[in-house]
Amino acid sequence: MRASIIRDGEFVVDRLDKPEPGPGQVLVRNLACGICGSDLHLFGMLKAAQQANMPGSDFVLGHEYCSEIVAFGPGTQQQLEVGQRVCSIPFLKTEDGQDGIGVTPQTPGAYAEYMVLSEEYLLPVPDHLSSQAAALTEPLAVGIHAVNKANLQGDEVALVIGCGPIGLAVIAALKMRGIETVLASDLSPNRRQRASMVGATELINPAETSAFDGLNRRVDEQSAPAVVFECVGAVGMLQQICAEAPAHSRIVIAGLCTDEDRFMPIEALRKELSIQYVFYYEAPEFEEALQALADGTIHWKAWLSGKVGLNGIADAFELLKDPESHAKIIIEPWRDGSLETISF
Repeated sequence: MRASIIRDGEFVVDRLDKPEPGPGQVLVRNLACGICGSDLHLFGMLKAAQQANMPGSDFVLGHEYCSEIVAFGPGTQQQLEVGQRVCSIPFLKTEDGQDGIGVTPQTPGAYAEYMVLSEEYLLPVPDHLSSQAAALTEPLAVGIHAVNKANLQGDEVALVIGCGPIGLAVIAALKMRGIETVLASDLSPNRRQRASMVGATELINPAETSAFDGLNRRVDEQSAPAVVFECVGAVGMLQQICAEAPAHSRIVIAGLCTDEDRFMPIEALRKELSIQYVFYYEAPEFEEALQALADGTIHWKAWLSGKVGLNGIADAFELLKDPESHAKIIIEPWRDGSLETISF
């Protein structure tokens, strides 16, 4: 099979042996896979390590996927049929527990024509839902989990800082939970426009005005509690939020910061702020995400900006560094082809 492999710090399209499904596993053909922000981080880390001649293995990314069942391994229940499109939480059950799909070298992900999944985690994709849309289940589940961890009561004023794919997922989940006032802050006009498409009620350019001025104004006008979602992952963001958020705010950290960061706890202490870090999601939240995409609750087209074949992944990674050029690029591992823009 063909796969896009991180090898010697670069993406290389090469042939690998088609995997064999083990007990309780299924072989799937990958139809669509989203490029996640964590993929960009992981690629950078692997590239630095491999270029420094540190030991490493070939690595196949991809954990946001929609796939098609090809064959069943031994000991499977086979309640779904060959040809059924599926998605699943990106974990593979093993004798030692479970491995993350597309985030470990021993468990290749969906930047390849085929991979293996655990049968018990499979969710059938409804016929009317496109494979591109179904591949958004995973990032939407991240947003749903972040919103669930905020313990909303329904009367909050929400501020989402950072309107990349996860910020968009948080905004969409807030609207699913009935939050009427959702402020969205991002330097990128492209991202602010997409935030509006998924339900943000007020758009803020932080280069022109502080997002917290708007938040404080809305909190005062509505006599409502504040909840702030950090979806940037930049050093210094937590300190800024603690310094500028209203007293008694709930702060949910969904951004992936891979560098050392510091903040002044006294800022959070004197305001009695609640700080919640979030990571991944629960299986019911993943199922809810797929259902929301299927029933039209989510304007999923707001995420998508391009699609590409295996040989165009390196170029796609470069383009995703610029928030004005693209939002979510979908890989279609079954084809070749350079980047095609998706516009709706």
